[in-house]
This record gives sequence, structure tokens and C-alpha cells, in this order.
Amino acid sequence: MNWIVNFLKKPYLAILLTLFVATICFIPSDTVPETDLPFFDKTVHFLAFAALGFSWLGFIPSYWFVFICLSLFAYLVEIVQKLLPAGFNRSFDYYDILADVIGIVIGFGCYKIYLLIVDYFGWD
Repeated sequence: MNWIVNFLKKPYLAILLTLFVATICFIPSDTVPETDLPFFDKTVHFLAFAALGFSWLGFIPSYWFVFICLSLFAYLVEIVQKLLPAGFNRSFDYYDILADVIGIVIGFGCYKIYLLIVDYFGWD
């Protein structure tokens, strides 16, 4: 189990997830599978940024720094989506940013639980 703990302390997962989220956010929306699930887009934003919050805390153990950087990243994603050509069918959405920020906070909570588990079992 120590290899997982050691892996999360390195930036690899956080960088890969960040690149993946950016790629998904910047591709044309018609390449993303459609679904009839309500609030699916917001759920994806929430889960993606929860994963980012969790993974970046493993490498940078500063809640405020990671929160500010990921919040700025969420805002930047929306600005870039607004500037993309019309054929991409992307737009700026404040609710996406809200879902992202809530996801970041939930990711932090999951990371805190992860630390408690690691400490309890002595995996560090």
C-alpha cells in the first residue's frame, strides 16, 4: 500500500488529470457522447475537479494554494470555451465554475479522509 501513498506524493497523477480535464473541456461538444441524464454536465465538472483537488493535494499540501490555482483553472477553462470557434459548441457557464469549486472542496474532504486512513493503518 505504501506505493500508492508514495505515488500520490508525486505530481504525475495530478498533471495527467489536469491535462485530461483540459482536453475534455476543449474538444468540440459533438464529440462527447450525449445523455438524457439531468445535470450530467455539472456532475462531470464536479467529479473532474474533485479528482483534481484530491490529486494536487497529494503533491502540494497547501489547501489554499491548490484551491486558488484550481479555481483559477476552472475560470480559465470557461474563458477559453467562450473564445473557441462556434463550431465547438462551447460556452462560458458560471454554473460550471460553481460545480468545479464544489468539486474541489469535496476532493479536499476525500483527501482528508484518505490521510486519516493512511495514518490509521500506518501506511505512510
